[in-house]
Amino acid sequence: MKIGLHSWSRQATFKEGAYDIWQFLDEAANWGFHAVELMTGKAGTVQHIPADDLETLRRIVDYARERDIVINCWSTYNDFSFVKNEAWRQANVRYIEDWCDKAAATGVPNLRFLTGYWVEGEDPKRLEQLVIEETRKVARRAEDRGVNLALENHNTIFLYADGIRQLRDAVDSRRLTTCPDPSNGFKSILSGTPDPDEIEAMYANLTQMAPHATNAHLKIIDEHASPFDLDRLIGIYADAGFAGTIQLEIVKEGTNHLDVVAPAVREQLEAAIARRQEVAA
Repeated sequence: MKIGLHSWSRQATFKEGAYDIWQFLDEAANWGFHAVELMTGKAGTVQHIPADDLETLRRIVDYARERDIVINCWSTYNDFSFVKNEAWRQANVRYIEDWCDKAAATGVPNLRFLTGYWVEGEDPKRLEQLVIEETRKVARRAEDRGVNLALENHNTIFLYADGIRQLRDAVDSRRLTTCPDPSNGFKSILSGTPDPDEIEAMYANLTQMAPHATNAHLKIIDEHASPFDLDRLIGIYADAGFAGTIQLEIVKEGTNHLDVVAPAVREQLEAAIARRQEVAA
């Protein structure tokens, strides 16, 4: 199990335009990270990376490697249920298929992808079926290319563990894995005053998702990693046999001093991993 840094942590800085992927990789290395996840954009656009041609992507992978960093997930965006624009919905499918090719060609084992959002006035069962059908399609490409479609519990369709289990059962592909983000879907967790019942529901949800995870996210609001119990969190992943990377997503980068928060939380999580390993030994 490793701790990585997601480029989403620098979302505001990227938007300012005077910051690029090379600076992000330099920062991650300087802060002691050896793994990262990079946002790629959505169909027709790029985000955080300068371009998505293979030459550029390989340059990024090579530069990361020079800094002793592994890129173990490309972070794509898609919406398989956007029926208001069928052309764009289909472009989302092609986009994920294309990124399966790019992940394989660059040696990146995971592709973070999504499901879709409910559309007002549309039959929910129809939207669920569309997500199932398109996920089956992209899963075939992932199987052919030997990469993992690491599904984040991010959208409104199949948001929680029981729904994700329904989707995985319907698609039936060993390459359809999970990318748990514990706080997603639990609104009070990062509020500063989390509800105790919701905290327990969050851990129960994570426990169901973790056995299928090949990548993971963890949103952080301060250097204390509140409100997470890091030993409990690491214990859930360890019990599930998770051997991937937990990618930190630092929230409110402008007020929380990323250069302080990111390395502090990395050290705390690595200490929790070490404690778990001592117990296991």
